[in-house]
Amino acid sequence: MSLLPLQVAVLCAAVAAQPADATAHPRTVYFTTGDHQDLLGLPLDSKATVEAALEAIRKLYHVRRVWWRGGQDEVWGKEFIIRPENRTFDRLWDWWKDLQYRKVGTNRIAVKAGHDLGMEVWMAYGLFDHGSAADVGYSGFPYAAEDRRRAAHPEWAPVNRFGTWRQGGPIEFCYPEARKAVAGYLARYVLDGGYDGIAFLTYAENYSMHYDDEFGFNEPVVAEFKRRHGVDVRRQLFDRDAWSRLRGEYVTEFLRDLHARLAPHKKRVAVCVDGAAPYRATVWGGVRTAGNVHLDLETWAKDGLVDEITVYAPASDAAIRKCIAVCRGSATKVSGFRTRGDLPAGMERIMFVNPEVESGFAWEHFVDWPDEHIPVQPADALAKGDAFARRRLLTAALKGKQEVPLAKVVAAVNDPDVLVRRLALRLLGKMGDRSAIPALEAALRDPEHSVRWQAAQVMGRLPGPHCVELVLKAAADERGTFQFNYRAVPQTLLKLQKDGKLGGTKSLLAGKLTDSNAKVRELALYYFSLIGAPATPEVEAALLKAVKADPNPYARELALANLRSSFGATARVQAATREAMRDRDAAVGARAAVILAALAAGPSSPPADRARALRDVTAFFRGYGDGCRRTDASWGWRVVGNALLLFGDDGRKVLLGIMKEKDDRRLADLAWRVLYLKQGDQFYSLTLEADRAAHARHPGARPRNSGD
Repeated sequence: MSLLPLQVAVLCAAVAAQPADATAHPRTVYFTTGDHQDLLGLPLDSKATVEAALEAIRKLYHVRRVWWRGGQDEVWGKEFIIRPENRTFDRLWDWWKDLQYRKVGTNRIAVKAGHDLGMEVWMAYGLFDHGSAADVGYSGFPYAAEDRRRAAHPEWAPVNRFGTWRQGGPIEFCYPEARKAVAGYLARYVLDGGYDGIAFLTYAENYSMHYDDEFGFNEPVVAEFKRRHGVDVRRQLFDRDAWSRLRGEYVTEFLRDLHARLAPHKKRVAVCVDGAAPYRATVWGGVRTAGNVHLDLETWAKDGLVDEITVYAPASDAAIRKCIAVCRGSATKVSGFRTRGDLPAGMERIMFVNPEVESGFAWEHFVDWPDEHIPVQPADALAKGDAFARRRLLTAALKGKQEVPLAKVVAAVNDPDVLVRRLALRLLGKMGDRSAIPALEAALRDPEHSVRWQAAQVMGRLPGPHCVELVLKAAADERGTFQFNYRAVPQTLLKLQKDGKLGGTKSLLAGKLTDSNAKVRELALYYFSLIGAPATPEVEAALLKAVKADPNPYARELALANLRSSFGATARVQAATREAMRDRDAAVGARAAVILAALAAGPSSPPADRARALRDVTAFFRGYGDGCRRTDASWGWRVVGNALLLFGDDGRKVLLGIMKEKDDRRLADLAWRVLYLKQGDQFYSLTLEADRAAHARHPGARPRNSGD
């Protein structure tokens, strides 16, 4: 974006003199937007909050560019399947869609605000993260989202050498039509969104991988490797480096296609590389979830396919030096994720920032770092200072550097600046003066969503006599959003519980279990799942009724979970759970089977109950075999199979027995997957040797030499 001379002059007058570090290392801030709109950190959920955050990083942090991950959320929201059976993520995705493009339009707001301030705004996107099949582990099953094209072309997902398991996240770019499709829609979103470029992250968020070389044996890769080297990588020893480089060639061809689409419009491309091994994708959760793919930095720089190579955090000096050497003499520059610390002269600094952006202080005060420097502020800043000055005074008071009269802090809860209001609320919580409770309660009606959830959080520390009642009323209100209802309110309730101040909260919530409003019932059930429902006959009756008759499937699931946690494996609870296994919603049925196993699988359970539960869960698992028409056929077997493992050796024996059966090949395969291709909310590490041994046990497996 180019500015007119007058605009430049006005901007320079508004922005203080640039510090030496920002001159030596132009600054980019990476906003992982969806996380800010989910977790309770820096708010980026409205025109006011987005503009305030961008103004702060421009004028106080001297940032010249923003990487905005909200662009990825828009692509996923419009181009991906969102699976409603993952109940929490389904609600979160509704919230993200409303924010990014459906109602609030934070993406357009961010691009315009950034440009008005003289900053570039780039879309941040996952190069190797295109969602996952339903049976891939991450925050429960099914996996919440998957690119519609990837789902329609499962062959595009990287496959293991045995042809039995496909990786979550990447699209294998060995398919020309896949490269064309992804490059086409990403270019469209960059151009239509007004972004100045696209910055690729290179990890994928899922637990599908068991070891580094597990995937990448798709037919085009296998055929081309054999043509070049005369070796079948699925069955023979092969050169891993040559294989990795071949896979990387297809990534380069994708970038070539994307560059051709964007370069005529002067839109640029950056790719993050590992901070220790720059020819590799970055790690997530300690695992290189993109797999073993060589990133051909030399070709990217020589052919000008990538405008910027970014060394991801933690960015080692050796990796930085290597990337600089690769790019020397080309138009490709090198940047590094290093929020603080030395960098080579002129190198772009990519920064992570968090709620300290709200403080009103310049970056060089290092707010929330161990060496932060918070000087005393003018006492009259709330009356006479600009928004930054007002924020600084409240921050200094929060940090214990000075005191501000209570009346002035209460008044600041109604300040025109959204971040001042949020800081004032936090300071009232710290001050602990109960005369401020009315101000906290009034803030629950603030027009800004982030002020409302900040007020709810603070009320957990400084509760009034009607605290929970008012918070629940705000949650039930039409303005009660996912972030308020499923993040802020639970924190408030858990804080009150920890401090022994829940009082009559559980009785109040119990009354909501039969509320006529479906949203109220769901939230009451959700909150009870966190703080525990009272084990009274009235609550049990309400939960049993909800399991059987609530029209909301998530409410039925939550009611089952609360029956288990509050009442245990009573005859009534087990009977209700068995009945729920026949629920009209397949996901509810599968989760009921899991709960039955959790109720009865333990060694302390009566042997008869345990044996019956094992039989019932086994019978349920068998429903996923040949001819299965269940709507959860692609993933329900996974959660029910994992539930069988709760029975220990007895569950394993059941699965091993099913593996040996000859009349239902699908069911035998699923039993094998539960035992030998584990998935859940963690990584399950394997070696190639262990994987080979597992596949030798696959039902109907033929002996083969499956590569090394």
